[in-house]
Amino acid sequence: MTVGTFLFLLVLSAAVLDAIGTSRAFQSRSQREAFGRDFERSYYGAPGGLAMSVERSRLKIRARNAVKIYPLADVRSWEKHWHNSKRQGTLIVSVRDTDHPVWSIPFQSENEMNQWYEVLNQAINEGGKP
Repeated sequence: MTVGTFLFLLVLSAAVLDAIGTSRAFQSRSQREAFGRDFERSYYGAPGGLAMSVERSRLKIRARNAVKIYPLADVRSWEKHWHNSKRQGTLIVSVRDTDHPVWSIPFQSENEMNQWYEVLNQAINEGGKP
């Protein structure tokens, strides 16, 4: 193999990896936008997400491949857990649903997890806009 061939293969490999990364970023962004459409507030992480519409009194929950929309009245409880050793947290939402009664939404930011905990509290307990 000549130096020219090696450099060509190196540049070609870098271009392919860049194209794959760009494609994944675009796909993730479009999934995030689609998930939050028609909701005033949304959070979308790789393994889970939440979207809320206080106007329509709806909560959309995503965990892995499962997605469901619930009336806010069907939310029974929610709690948060932050794991300092892993530097990640979980917001656990219990709903009135026999097929999927408990949802775990992972968060990479403690601040964002705390904000969503408060959003749920204000929307459900206080009936106000978060």
